[in-house]
Amino acid sequence: MNDLVIVFPGQGSQFPGMGKNWFDAHESVRNRFRQASGIVGYSLEDLCFTAPPGELTKTMHAQVALLVLSHSMYEVLTADRTPPVSAMAGHSLGEITALLAAGALTFDDAVRLVKVRGEAMQACATESGAGMIAALGMSAAEVEKCVEEFNTGGRTVQVSNYNAERQTVLSGALDDLKAMTAFLEERGCKIARLNVGGAFHSTFMANAVPAYVRAIEEIEFREPAVPVYSTVTGRAYGSTQEIKDALAVQLTSPVRWSTVVSELAGRDIALWLEVGPKQVLKKLIQDAVDGGAVHSLDAELDQAHAAIDRLVELKRREPGLVGLCLGAAAATRNRNFDEEQYTNGVVLPYRRLQELGQVDKDELSDEQKATALELLHTIMTTKRVPEAERQERIASILERTGNTHLRAPAGVLTR
Repeated sequence: MNDLVIVFPGQGSQFPGMGKNWFDAHESVRNRFRQASGIVGYSLEDLCFTAPPGELTKTMHAQVALLVLSHSMYEVLTADRTPPVSAMAGHSLGEITALLAAGALTFDDAVRLVKVRGEAMQACATESGAGMIAALGMSAAEVEKCVEEFNTGGRTVQVSNYNAERQTVLSGALDDLKAMTAFLEERGCKIARLNVGGAFHSTFMANAVPAYVRAIEEIEFREPAVPVYSTVTGRAYGSTQEIKDALAVQLTSPVRWSTVVSELAGRDIALWLEVGPKQVLKKLIQDAVDGGAVHSLDAELDQAHAAIDRLVELKRREPGLVGLCLGAAAATRNRNFDEEQYTNGVVLPYRRLQELGQVDKDELSDEQKATALELLHTIMTTKRVPEAERQERIASILERTGNTHLRAPAGVLTR
């Protein structure tokens, strides 16, 4: 497999001066900064490059700035090349950037949504008097057991982020976190105190939910052009309603980043690319997966471009959807020896597949691809291929070619 996964960072990756080289070098980035500034009512250019560091750190500012910069970087990346993206994901806030990059919502709607999100979370954090710590060097399962034991005394410490197998973030009241720190350290766990203004992704964010949900309901979401993985469920979104449902509970649900990475790693990813400032996700992914290159677009621009170019060439050499359909049609065993049925259900559909195979695979429309799948389905049905095998072959073709957005033929379920 030669899959490319794009990942977008969340809050915590911001820093003063971030994106200055991108802003100076690309008119498209400057235009996006100006467009977003008109929506939020303040200058993102000033916020990122000249304002006191504390201003960018504020949740209400950091989230908008990260969304705009990360998406602008992605637009530069795709302006003169078409990376063969197989899936996208983002950490917390970064999930909205992934949905934007995948075409599930417009830029203006994404900025408005994140503005409401950041403001609601900051207001809630100010009221809660809570914070976050990171438990390091202890497995997530062990941390969960410790939290359960600790909370028997009536405390409400909660798991907020499953970042990696041995990096788990906890939220809670400040006094409880202080006691939790001692509790975990006594059991050999290292603790990092996080410089954040609230207990994000926990029930401490409940008061931020109503305003955020109202903003979600005002947006007309579309099906993503490529699969986008939810950090609430750990799976790819299957519908626009799933997007709304997951985003609505995202603020009070733990970020299951390690689950997302594990799900994607099962696809044998050739290249992971973090698009946004810093390299936070790159480091988490490198620690979690054995195969595949991992690059940061911001820190390793030349290496990232070279890796994408190599992947594009490999993809060019691969058979497309029609080629795989032809191969599957020829390779499946025939169990139907009725000559007339075989002619009408195998020979003639195969010839139509061959005709579609004359079209450049990059020029095929979704309608033509769907036709090819229907023809393959007809051939396999006529050959009396078992249903489970038909499902498996078509699902594999859709996944291998990055066409999981297509509807499978009637009666065929995709993974």
